[in-house]
Amino acid sequence: LVLVIAIVLNMIISRLDFSWDISPNKQYSLSSTTEKYLDQLDSEGKTVDFYVLTTEESLKNDMDSLTLYRALEEYDAHKSINLIWVDPDTDNDTMEKINSDNAFTLSTGDMIFICDNVKKRVPGSSMYTTYTDDNGNTTGEDFKGENLITGSIKGVAENRTPTVYFLSGHGEKSLDSYTRFTTNLTNYNYAAKELNLSEADAVPEDAALVLVAAPTKDITDAESEKLNAYLDNGGNISLLMSPNGGSFVYTNLEKIMKDYGFYMDYDRVYETNNNYHISGDAYTIQCELNELEDDSEATDLTSALVDQGLYTFMPESRSFRYNDEGGKYTIAPLITSYDSAVGEPYGGTSDDPEEESGQLLLAAHSTSVGRNDSKMVVFGNAEFIDDEHVSDDTVIVPVYLFLSTISWMYDSDINMDIATKSTTNDYISLQDSGFAQRLMVVLTVVPIAIMAVGVGVWIKRRNS
Repeated sequence: LVLVIAIVLNMIISRLDFSWDISPNKQYSLSSTTEKYLDQLDSEGKTVDFYVLTTEESLKNDMDSLTLYRALEEYDAHKSINLIWVDPDTDNDTMEKINSDNAFTLSTGDMIFICDNVKKRVPGSSMYTTYTDDNGNTTGEDFKGENLITGSIKGVAENRTPTVYFLSGHGEKSLDSYTRFTTNLTNYNYAAKELNLSEADAVPEDAALVLVAAPTKDITDAESEKLNAYLDNGGNISLLMSPNGGSFVYTNLEKIMKDYGFYMDYDRVYETNNNYHISGDAYTIQCELNELEDDSEATDLTSALVDQGLYTFMPESRSFRYNDEGGKYTIAPLITSYDSAVGEPYGGTSDDPEEESGQLLLAAHSTSVGRNDSKMVVFGNAEFIDDEHVSDDTVIVPVYLFLSTISWMYDSDINMDIATKSTTNDYISLQDSGFAQRLMVVLTVVPIAIMAVGVGVWIKRRNS
C-alpha cells in the first residue's frame, strides 16, 4: 500500500511540474538578491529578452548543467524576463535578429540580453568554475552563473554600458582603423567611441577608461586639466605610445605618467640576437611575458597567457622606465625584452641621446594610491591593435594581454554579490565486489521478499 501511494503521489507531482529544493546550499533556487531585483523589474513593467543559444532539451538533459537549467526556469517565471531558446545551427532568423551588425562572436551556450536596444553577451563557458586534479579528472565545480546573469539583466535594464574612449585630436588614427579590436571590446561588453577633449567639457561619466593610441603630438594644457580631473576621481588610462621620430616631447603626457611612476624613453627597440626577432625585421622582437606575484591584484593579467606557453612578440616599440616609490603606486612590468635588445635614440629633443641596452620595459601597469586607485597601463606600441596587425599571430599575446588590462581596470560585469554555489554530492564507498553484491541484496531483494510475504499474508487472511 505504501509503495502504491508513493508511486501515485510521484506521478501527480510530476504532472504538476512541482519541485522542492532540498540541496544544502539551495543550488537549484535563485537568491533573494535576484528575486528582489526581478520583482522590482516586474513592478516597473520592464521586459528583458533573454536569449539562450542552445535547445531547451539539450540543456535539460545535461546533468552537468542542471543548476543552470533550474536557474533559467526560475528567471523565466518572472514576467519581466522573456526567455527565448535558440538553436544557433538552425534558427538563422533569430541569430540575425540578435546579431545583425555582427558585433558579437557567438558560440553555442552563449546568452544575449536585450532591453531597449541595449545588448550584452555572456559566454556560456563562464557559468561554472571547474576544479580538476593532477590527472585532469573533475573534482568539483562552482556555479557562478547567477551573479553574471542577474548583473547582465541589470546592465541592460538600466542601460549601463561602459565605454572605452579613444582620444583624438593629436594625430591618432581614427576609430575606423580599429574595427576588429572594437569588435573584441563588444564581446567583452564595452562600447567604443572617440573623445576629443578640446571639444568636450570633461571625460564622460560612462568612461571605463581613456585610450591614447600613438599620438603624434602632445595634449594641450586644457586637455591635461580635464584628463587629470577624471584620473583624480579614480578614472583609468591606457597609453599606447608608438615610437615617434619627431623632434618634440610629450610634456603633458609625461607629467601624467610620472604620477604613476613611469618615465618614457625616446627610442625604438631592436634585437641584436637573430633568434629573438622576426626574420628580416629586427624591430619585431620576441619578449618575455612577466608572471606577476600571486598576491598581486593584477596577477590574472598574465597568468593565463603564461600557462599557455605562447611566444610573445612586440612590433616596433619604445621603452619605459619606472620608479616604484613605496606606498605611492602598485606597479609592475608586463612585457620586457631580452638582455640582447637595444633601445636606439629616436625622436625627442635631447642633444646627446644615449643608447640603452639590456632588458628593456615595453609594457607595464600601475595603480596610483593618491588618485583613488586610478589605474594606468603603458605599451610601447599601438599598431598591434589596428586592423592591419590585430589578427597577426605574432601579436596574439599583447592583444589578449591588453584586453585583459581593460577588464582589470574596469570590469564590465555588474557584481551583484551573489555567492557561487558549489555542487554537492553524496557518496557511498564500496569496499569490493562482494560487498557491492551484498548491498544490492539488502537494498532490493530483501524489500521485495518482505513485500511478497506481506502480500501473501494479506491474501491468506482475506480468504480465511
